[in-house]
Amino acid sequence: MTYETWSPNRRFNPPSYSDYRRLRDDRLGGSMYNDTGFNRVPSFRNRAYNIPVNIDINPTMSNPRSTDNVIPVNIDRNPSRSVDTFIPVNIDRTSTVSNPRSIDSFIPVNIDRTPAVSTPRLTEPFVPINIERSPVTTVNHGTAPYYSNPSTRPLENGGPTFSREPTVSFDRFPRPAYDDDYDAADDDVSSNRARVSAIDILSEENSRQHHTEKYDAVQAGGLVVRRGQPFNLMLQFDRKFSLKKNTLRLVFKTGSNPKPGKGTHIQCLLQSERRTTSSSEWTAVLKSRHKENSVVVSVTPPADCIVAEWRLTVENIVSNSVKPRAVKYTLRESIFILFNPWCREDDVYFPDVSKLDEYVLNDSGVIFNGDAKYVGQKPWFYGQFETGILEASLFCVQLGFDSKFGYAMSNPTRVSRIISKIVNFNQDNGVLVGNWSGDYSGGKSPSSWNGSVAILREFVSSKRPVKWGQCFTFAGIVTTICRALGIPCRTITNFSSAHDTDGNIKIDIYVDANRREVVPPSQARESIWNFHCWNEVWMERRDLPTGYGGWQIIDATPQEESSGFNQCGPASLKAIKEGRCELLYDTPFVFAEVNADKVVWARGEGGKWSIVSLDPSAIGKKISTKVPDGLPVRGGGARIREDITDEYKFPDASLRERLAVKKASRARDAGAPYINENSVEDVRFHGFVDRNYVSLGQDFVVSFSFTNTGAAIRTISAKMLCETVQYTGVRDRIIKQQSYQLPVSPRSNGEMSMEVPASDYLHKVNENATFKVSVVAEVLETGQLVTWDDEFRLLKPEMEIEVLSSSVEVNKPFQCRLRFQNPLNTILRHCSISVDGPGIDGEFDQRISDVAPKTEWVAEMTMTPKTAGRKQITVTFNSDVIDNVSGSADVMVSTSSQKHGHLFHCF
Repeated sequence: MTYETWSPNRRFNPPSYSDYRRLRDDRLGGSMYNDTGFNRVPSFRNRAYNIPVNIDINPTMSNPRSTDNVIPVNIDRNPSRSVDTFIPVNIDRTSTVSNPRSIDSFIPVNIDRTPAVSTPRLTEPFVPINIERSPVTTVNHGTAPYYSNPSTRPLENGGPTFSREPTVSFDRFPRPAYDDDYDAADDDVSSNRARVSAIDILSEENSRQHHTEKYDAVQAGGLVVRRGQPFNLMLQFDRKFSLKKNTLRLVFKTGSNPKPGKGTHIQCLLQSERRTTSSSEWTAVLKSRHKENSVVVSVTPPADCIVAEWRLTVENIVSNSVKPRAVKYTLRESIFILFNPWCREDDVYFPDVSKLDEYVLNDSGVIFNGDAKYVGQKPWFYGQFETGILEASLFCVQLGFDSKFGYAMSNPTRVSRIISKIVNFNQDNGVLVGNWSGDYSGGKSPSSWNGSVAILREFVSSKRPVKWGQCFTFAGIVTTICRALGIPCRTITNFSSAHDTDGNIKIDIYVDANRREVVPPSQARESIWNFHCWNEVWMERRDLPTGYGGWQIIDATPQEESSGFNQCGPASLKAIKEGRCELLYDTPFVFAEVNADKVVWARGEGGKWSIVSLDPSAIGKKISTKVPDGLPVRGGGARIREDITDEYKFPDASLRERLAVKKASRARDAGAPYINENSVEDVRFHGFVDRNYVSLGQDFVVSFSFTNTGAAIRTISAKMLCETVQYTGVRDRIIKQQSYQLPVSPRSNGEMSMEVPASDYLHKVNENATFKVSVVAEVLETGQLVTWDDEFRLLKPEMEIEVLSSSVEVNKPFQCRLRFQNPLNTILRHCSISVDGPGIDGEFDQRISDVAPKTEWVAEMTMTPKTAGRKQITVTFNSDVIDNVSGSADVMVSTSSQKHGHLFHCF
């Protein structure tokens, strides 16, 4: 027995999501990161309806370098002759002509009985303000957002960073950030102002109502809310606040170049009651008064607002002071606004609220793998609430849109399609690089990853794509990002999944004259994967006919290009089942993955190809996802797999299934294959004999059976081949092959067998331990030809995880024991384990000693959970011979009175 213990201290430095703006010379910068905006007709639903103005007797020249939306105006009886963005207004009985050279969309106002002449380029509604007798002689140019740490300003090197200290302060009552051009001469004015001295974001109260209390940003005192639902802010003033004497305006901005026309610059006046019934407008309502100098304001972002990190500035305009002006207070904390599946007006609204515990709030799960005969599972830690993951998810979406903040970032259809594009490396330097070669030097083996957290953090911190990934890692990352943003999402595994390269809804297999599978020069290779993983996201599809909302398929694995990028979906699940391949997006490709026909072609005399078999039920089996119980993966044989095959397709070979295939083929102009049904086929082939599950390191036998149903002797010439294959169906290495020529008596059964000893495959087995056996058999007397193949996986040992502590509390160490048995007669070298669980910020990798032949390996580790609730511990073992030995266990963590911290002990 090998027994090891570890207990070194590790400190994880919580990452901070710095500002997302980039310089042009950054590697991830350049033209693709310039905020040029989304090309869309402006909508009036989020228009600003109030603009601060300065009142002066003389014409005022605006500052050409100002970046704020502050437009100086002139209150004079004569028209202004401004040469910049300046528009005069009139407060007497004489009409004013607006400056024809002005480029700003501003409506001049008139404070008397004679209407003013407005500029012909009006787009913004305007709210009149009170005019005092004493004019203002200065111009307010606004202020830039306040940053509590220099690292939160626009980066010179780009990207969120993982510094040792959080770069954003989450003080509940931070130092005020004023900008009102105040000087000593204004003492008489400031004495009458009600200044905002602090803003309490009421993080605990808001997060509980918005189902966001698990986010690390909230744990640190930040604010994460969901759109379409009100959240509260407590404003503190330096004196008693009166709404009658003050005009209070809340300004929300996102992106590096906020503009009202793009929905990235929002202004809303504080009102005593909600005056609009539109769900597409931002509102701010005075909810209650807290003590004498504090008020509670209820803010409601619309159910279709942009999902992003927002900045808040409160502007206080005192209307009865001697010199009216805006006093700005900029909130230090960012406000994260997410999709809201609990809100009926949101396009991601999910009617069965109980299942949102799984599809949005569960931060752990399982991804199924293996094959249709033996369904395996890999525990996966999504970790959408971990430190920096929400920020990283928003960062990925921003990169996918080339930093063009606009209304597209409010549309879940557009956002989910962008996620399927940015998660893979191809074309746009996305998160993860795919690798199916078996050579993982320069990176980490795909099967070694236990979750998404470490991958996303490495991508954000290094600003380079992470190496390496395969379909299950791509799917795991997509689930993390979608759930972090509030889009209901689940990970899907399809067994016997087709990869159709020519779009004809068929998988064509070619066998040459020597009865070997080949790929004709004019054809692209098509394959059947043992399993393939993708994602489903829930949303309303306003771009499709009514009834095709609900679950939508997106796939981040780079396979075929769509619109010039490796992206796939969203494709309506209902459209897939019905064969509606004309509907957006990438429906034909997804339909073929689950419902294509397998067609076998053989080269006959003269080199002509002809179809010898068609199997309508070979593709799309045991389509699986995790049971939506909202719980981590549990041991003890608990049921965790939900079969959803009937959601994708009607029963194979049924009339409705054939009609769906016909409809899909018609949409792709693919005709039905022709099979010569006049040939004599009196020998019935039954396929491979079912065998018991074989463990890695054991010998196994492959048998193929058949029956001669005719009255004459038949001679069968056949070739059987056993080889290792990747789970994508790509051939790897030949293990053994054998030829046969067997006479079969009339009305009798026959069988051909091949023994495969462990010594023949152990040095050739791949990380998935997947084998493919195939037979090409021909009846010499009749020319009947059949091909048959079967893929199977050898069973690997399981990693057992035992929690040793009787009770587990937050911030208190607990111990667990790991063990597994080396089943081989060889030493396992270059061994390591990867651990994910409570108290670990990202995956923890540990090199361990070699494991002797036929020896049980045992180790103990110490972990310290950070948060309460049911948690999942995931461990994966890798070595030079055996890879991806995984195990998981769940543990219930109770609350503790100790102070929360980021320091943890592991190994």
